[in-house]
Amino acid sequence: MTLAFYTLIFTSLLNHVLANPLPALPRPIERRGNATFVHSVSECPTLPPRSTPATSVHDLRPDDFAYTLAIGDSITAGAFSRGLQANPFLSLSEWRGQSYAAGMDDGALTIPNLIRHYNPKATGGSKGSNIFPEVCFGLICLPGSLGWNPAVDQLNAAQTGALASNLPHEVKDYLIPQVKKWNLPNKKFKYINLQIGSNDLCWLCAQATIGIGPGSVDDFEANIRKTLEMIRKAIPNSLVNLLAVFKVSDIFELTKNQPYCSKLLTSLPHKNIECACSLLDGNIGETTRKLMDQLKDQYNDALIRIATDYQKQRYPDFAVVWQPEIISLGGYPIQALSDVDCFHPSLKSHELLAANIWNRMVGTKEEKKEPVAWTTSPQIRCLKEDDRILTNTLL
Repeated sequence: MTLAFYTLIFTSLLNHVLANPLPALPRPIERRGNATFVHSVSECPTLPPRSTPATSVHDLRPDDFAYTLAIGDSITAGAFSRGLQANPFLSLSEWRGQSYAAGMDDGALTIPNLIRHYNPKATGGSKGSNIFPEVCFGLICLPGSLGWNPAVDQLNAAQTGALASNLPHEVKDYLIPQVKKWNLPNKKFKYINLQIGSNDLCWLCAQATIGIGPGSVDDFEANIRKTLEMIRKAIPNSLVNLLAVFKVSDIFELTKNQPYCSKLLTSLPHKNIECACSLLDGNIGETTRKLMDQLKDQYNDALIRIATDYQKQRYPDFAVVWQPEIISLGGYPIQALSDVDCFHPSLKSHELLAANIWNRMVGTKEEKKEPVAWTTSPQIRCLKEDDRILTNTLL
C-alpha cells in the first residue's frame, strides 16, 4: 500500500467524522435528596393531573396555575436584557417575552414557561418586545392605561423606572382592567410575581433618611400593602411570589473601570447612571452606598412583616410567599449585567433567576436560603406529584 492510499483513507474517514459528528452526550442529572435537577426542563417528565384538584391557594403545585401575572419595574419588563444590538433602537428595547418573571416567548427560560411545561394551557405571559421602554417613575407616568402595550405585555404590568409608589398604579390602571378584559375565571389559580425596590434604593437613599415621605420604609411598606390588598380583593385565587430587594450597591465595584461598560458611552468611568446613589466615587459615594444597604435591609424587613401578616391571615383564596435575596452581584462576573447600561440584568441573569426562583418555589425554608452561584447553565428542579408551594414558611 502506498502513502497516497493511506492518506486517501485517512482523509475520507476524517471527512466522514466531520460530516457526521458523534451525538452529544446527555448532561448529567443531579439528585439532591428527593429532588431531581436537570439542565433543560424538557428532560423533566410531565405529571398526570392531580387526582384531587386544589381547592385552596395553600395546596398548590406550580402546574395548578392557569395564568401568570406580574408587577414590578424594568427588571420584570426585561429591559435591555439582550444587550447591544446592531440596530441601536433595539438595544433599548424591553424584551418582555424573555423576562424571567413574565416571559412566554417560545424556548425562553422563564417562570411562566416552566409552569407551561407542566400545564400547557397556562397563559398570561408577555410575548415579544417593546422597542421603547414603558416608563413610569414616580410622578412621571402616562395617565390611565396609556403606559402599556397589551399585545406584548399581556398580564405583565411592570413598568421601567417604577418605584414602590407606582405599584398601585400598575394594578389599578392596567392589571385589574386586563383581568376583567380577559374574563379570568375566579376559580382558576393565578401566579403573580412581585419584585420592586431597586429604583427606590437608587434614587431615594438620601430622602429615605428623613423617615417620612417617598423612599421611607413606612412609605415603601404602605405601598406594598395597598397593592396587595388591591390584588386580594380584585383577583381571587392568587398567589403572590414576593421577592426580596437585592444589594444593588454592588453594581459600583462590579462595573468600575470595566471596558465592558464603555461600549455605548465611552466617556464615563461608571456608566450605571440609572442609579444615582451608587454612581459616585470617594466619600460621598461610600456614604450613599451605605445608605442603600441599610435601606435594603429595612425594606426586606418590611416585606417579611407583610408576608408574615398574610400567612397569619390564611385566606383560602390569597397567599403571599417570601423569596429571600437571590441575586449576589458581588460574586458575579460583569456578564451578569447588560452591556447596554451595566445596570440591568443580562439575559443570562434572567435565566439564572427564572431557574432558581422556580427551584425555590416548592423548596423548604432552608432551601430558599441557599446562595445562588453564578452559572450560565442553571439547573432546573423537576416537579414531583407530591410537591406543594409552602405558604407558611415565615410562621
